[in-house]
Amino acid sequence: MASPPELKPKKPSRRFAGVTSDTLSRLRAQAALQVARRDTGKNQHEMLPPSPGRGFERLPKPDPGDLFFDMEGDPLYEMGLEYLFGLVHYDGGQEKFTAFWAHNREDEKKAFENTVDFMTARLVSHPGAHIYHYASYEESALKRLAMLHGTRETEVDNLLRRHKLVDLYKVVRESVRISEPRYSIKSLERFYLDEARSGTVTTAGDSIIIYERFRRLGAKELLDEIEAYNKLDCQSTAKCRDWLATLRPATMPWPTEITPEKADPVREQKRIEAEQRTAAHIEALTTGCAPEDRPWRTLLAYLLEFHRREAKPKFWAMFTRQEMTDEELINDAECIGVLTPDPARPPRPEKKSMIYSFTFPPQDFKMRVDDEVLRAGTLESAGEVFELDEDERRISLKLGPKWSRLADGASLIPKGPLGDLVLRAAVHRYAETVIAGDQNRYRALTDIMKKSAPRLVKQAQGTPIIAQGEELLDGSVAALKRLDQSYMLVQGPPGAGKTYTSSHAIVALLAEKKRVGVASNSHKAINNLLKDVEAVAKEKGIRFSGIKGSTKEEQYFQGTMIANAENKDAAVAQANYQLIAGTAWLFARPDLDQALDYLFIDEAGQVSLANVIAMGVAAKNVVLVGDQMQLSQPIQGAHPGGSGISGLDHLLAGLATVPPDRGIFLGTTFRMNPDICKFISDAVYDGRLVSDPSTKQQAIDIGTTTDDALAPTGLRFVPVDHTGFAQRCPPEAERLKKTYDTLLGETWIDRKGAKKAIGINDILVVTPYNMQVNHLRDVLPDGARVGTVDKFQGQEAAVVLISMTTSSGEDMPRNIEFLYSRNRLNVAISRARCLSVVFASPRLLEIPCNTIEQMQLVNTLCWAKSYSDASAASHDAN
Repeated sequence: MASPPELKPKKPSRRFAGVTSDTLSRLRAQAALQVARRDTGKNQHEMLPPSPGRGFERLPKPDPGDLFFDMEGDPLYEMGLEYLFGLVHYDGGQEKFTAFWAHNREDEKKAFENTVDFMTARLVSHPGAHIYHYASYEESALKRLAMLHGTRETEVDNLLRRHKLVDLYKVVRESVRISEPRYSIKSLERFYLDEARSGTVTTAGDSIIIYERFRRLGAKELLDEIEAYNKLDCQSTAKCRDWLATLRPATMPWPTEITPEKADPVREQKRIEAEQRTAAHIEALTTGCAPEDRPWRTLLAYLLEFHRREAKPKFWAMFTRQEMTDEELINDAECIGVLTPDPARPPRPEKKSMIYSFTFPPQDFKMRVDDEVLRAGTLESAGEVFELDEDERRISLKLGPKWSRLADGASLIPKGPLGDLVLRAAVHRYAETVIAGDQNRYRALTDIMKKSAPRLVKQAQGTPIIAQGEELLDGSVAALKRLDQSYMLVQGPPGAGKTYTSSHAIVALLAEKKRVGVASNSHKAINNLLKDVEAVAKEKGIRFSGIKGSTKEEQYFQGTMIANAENKDAAVAQANYQLIAGTAWLFARPDLDQALDYLFIDEAGQVSLANVIAMGVAAKNVVLVGDQMQLSQPIQGAHPGGSGISGLDHLLAGLATVPPDRGIFLGTTFRMNPDICKFISDAVYDGRLVSDPSTKQQAIDIGTTTDDALAPTGLRFVPVDHTGFAQRCPPEAERLKKTYDTLLGETWIDRKGAKKAIGINDILVVTPYNMQVNHLRDVLPDGARVGTVDKFQGQEAAVVLISMTTSSGEDMPRNIEFLYSRNRLNVAISRARCLSVVFASPRLLEIPCNTIEQMQLVNTLCWAKSYSDASAASHDAN
C-alpha cells in the first residue's frame, strides 16, 4: 500500500485496476484521517452511515452483570494451548478480576469448564448481561475447546444462540472510522485511555515470549506479569464498550434480548435419547475393559461423537455468514459475493428447473459446479451451481420450481452440513457389537481400530504381504483374495497406478463371484474407478451386474454393466447386484450391513476414520486405497484423541510408507522422469519409489534458451527476491511468466518417444493462495491451467511451475504447517512428467522454527533447493 501522502484524496476521480469504487472511497477516507492526525497530532474519528443490524445496532444495553473477557494462548505448545481465561466484572460498583490458568491439556479442559460455568452462572443471576470481547479469537476458542474436550457444548451453543457473546471489533469496524492504520484494541485505546500502557508485557507477542520463559524457568512472577497484562486487556475491553456507548446515537433503540425458540417436543425428546444412548455407549466402552484394549476402545468412544463435532463448525459458519456485509462475503473464499444478473444470458429452462446466470466482482472463491448453495441473508436455497466460469466471473444457478430467482446483489454461501444420522447410527452399531463382546462380527473394523497387521488365509500375521520377487499386481490380487475378514492398505504414490491395481483386483474378485463395494468421498473418484473396472472386465470377458447409488442425476455413472439408482432406493441393497458403488451414506445403511465380501475405499487418505467405520460395517473385508502423503481430508471440527484423522493416518501412525507386513506399497511411478522421482522418493517416500524405465525418455527440448529455470528434466529452485508479499506476489508472477512464455516456444518428448509442441495444456501453474491464482490468471495467456494444489490432485502435465508467493516468515498469512506442507509440495512437484520449477523467495529458507516438526517441513523446501543446485551443477558439467 502507498504511504498516506500518496493516498491523500487529491484526485478523487482516479481509479486503480482491480479496486472497486466503494473500496477506493473507503481507502481515501481512511487515508485522509491518518494524514489529518499526522498533520495535527490529534486523534480523529468519524461516524459511518448506519446499516440495519450492524454497527451500533449490535451493541446491547449495558447491564450491571456484564462480563469483559480476554484469553491468552501459546501457539508454540503442541496443537496450541489456551493458558489463561480472564474476566473483569463489576459487583456493587467494585471492579473484580477472575482468572483461570492452564499449563497442560487437562488443565486447559478444567479452566475452560470453569470459565463457561462462571459465564453461565453470571447470566442466570443477570439475565440482561452480555460477554464482551474484542475480535473473533475468544469466540472461536470457546467453540474449538468445547469440541476438543467434549464438554460444555450445550452451554456454548446457548451463548451463541442468544447472542450473548458481543464482538466489539465488529461494532467498531461497522460504525466508526479512526485515524489509526490498524483497528486493534491497542490502537483504539488512544481514544479512551488517558495514558499508554506500561509494563513488561504490552502486546500479545510479549505474552507468548514471557509464557515460554515461564515454561522453561518456572518463575511465578512471570505469570503475574502476564496476568496483569490480561487484566488490562479486560479493563480495556470494558472501557472500549463504554466509549462506543457514548458515540451511539441516543435515539437508536437498544436491541431486544433474544429468547431461544422452544424446541419441538418430539425432536427434543429424540435429541435427549440420542445423547443418553451416546453417553451410555461411551461409558461402556471406556470402563471395565482390559488395559490393552483401553486405547482403541477410548478412540472408538470419541468416534461416536465425530459427526456431531464435525457438523457444528459448519452450522456456526453458516449463521455467521448470514450476518456478513457484502465486503466480508467477497473476502470470504468460501462464498461468492454480490451477484448481478447477466444480461447476455437470460433465464432458460432445464428439465423441471430454471437456469439463472449472473456475473460477480473480482474475488477468491472455492465453489465448484454441482455445489449446493444458500442465499446469504435469508439462508434460503439458491439452488446448485450449474455452470461456473472463473476467468469471466460468470455463474449459473439451477433452481427448482419452489424457489424464486435471486435478487440483484444477492450473495452465495455454502450449504450447511449434510445429514449424517445414518453415519452416526452405523458407528453406534459397531460400538454396540464391541460392547456386547461379539468378536466375530466386524472383525475387519476391529483390526483397523487395534492397528493389527492384516490377517490373510494361510499366512502368519506380521509376514510380508507380497513375497520377495513376486510380481506386484499378481501378488496384490492374490493377497486380497486371501483376506480373512480383515483389512488391506494399498498405498499408491503419484502416478503409481492405484486405480489400475484396484480395478484389476475388483474384477478378479467379481470373477470369483464375490460381492464388492466401491466407495470414496466423491462421486467423481467413484466414477473414475468404475470406468476402469468396466474396461478391465470387458477386456477379460467378465460380465457382472452392478448398481451405483447417487443423490442426483449429475452423479450417475455412464456405463454398460452398472445401473444407477437413488441413494435411498431399496433396490440398491438387492442381492442380485454383485457390485455396489456409492459414498459412506449408502454403505452405512442397515440393509447393507455385512452384505458385501469386500469394500474398496478409494482416496482413503481423504476419508476420516469415523467414515471408514461407518461404511465398513457393510463388508467383511475392507481395502483402503490411497496415499496419506498427498492431500489429507478436510476437517472442520476439533477432535480429541486422534479421532479426527483419516483411516490411513490412523493405521500408519506417522510413517511415510506402509511397511511390507502391513500393506501393499505401489513403488513404481509411471508419470515422473527419474530426475523428479528421485527427489520425491527421498524426501517423501523413504527412498522406496522408483520410475518405470519408460519415463526416462520424457524430457523438455530446451534448445538454446538462456532461462536458468529450465532444464530438460528434474527439479529446479529459482530464487526471486521480494519483500512484503503474503498471498499475492507480482514479482514472482512476472518471473514465472518469463519461463512460461519461453516454454510455449519449445517441445517435449513423451514416454513413447514422440516429440510434441508445448501448449498451455502441457503446463500446470500451482500456488498456495487463491489471490495469487487470480493474479497469475491475469498475467498468463487465456486458458492457462492455474490453481491451488487442491485443484490439481490426480492431474499431470509435462511441466509444473510452482509459485510459493510469500516473501518471508513475517509475511506468512497462515502457519508453517500450511505453506511448507510436505504433502502439498509432494502433490505439486509430482504432477510433472519432465520438469518441476519452484519459484520462491530465498528468505523462505531461513524461517525460524519452533518445533522439530516445523523444522522437518521447512527442511523439505531446503532439500528441494539443494537438490536443484546439485542437478544444475551436473547439467552444466555435461
